[in-house]
Amino acid sequence: MGKPFRIRNRIPHKDDPFLLQLIQENLASYPSSYGLTEDKVIHLLNKHTRVVLLTTKKGVRIGFLSWTEKPPVMILELCVIDRKYQGQGIATYYIQDLENYARHRDFTTLRFYVDLKNEEAQKLYKRFGFTPKRINPFTSTVLMEKVYQ
Repeated sequence: MGKPFRIRNRIPHKDDPFLLQLIQENLASYPSSYGLTEDKVIHLLNKHTRVVLLTTKKGVRIGFLSWTEKPPVMILELCVIDRKYQGQGIATYYIQDLENYARHRDFTTLRFYVDLKNEEAQKLYKRFGFTPKRINPFTSTVLMEKVYQ
């Protein structure tokens, strides 16, 4: 069976309006996103090692992942799925794919921050074996981590 969806690299002039809208619709209600302007989001996306779009087989954009590589640690910066596509196992599929990518490139640790109020995301990542490490009271986030042996 082939992959149910596709991954492609971000094309800034084409994808950034979609990414900004997706972030606004899905993350704006969380305290960790307060004060995050469109300019700041674009600046952050440009700093990340990779930003990839998740699309249907027909090319419809449904979400994105971004991460930063600081060997031996990979930091998942954002994983955002359009609400119309949530609950279909898409994030699960792509997190597993990202973990395989990290392990095959000899990263020993995958980390990311989740808003303290985003309990659904925390539950999802705990199911994958990620553990909460520490809370950052300044950003209202919890550091989640998975170490590979």
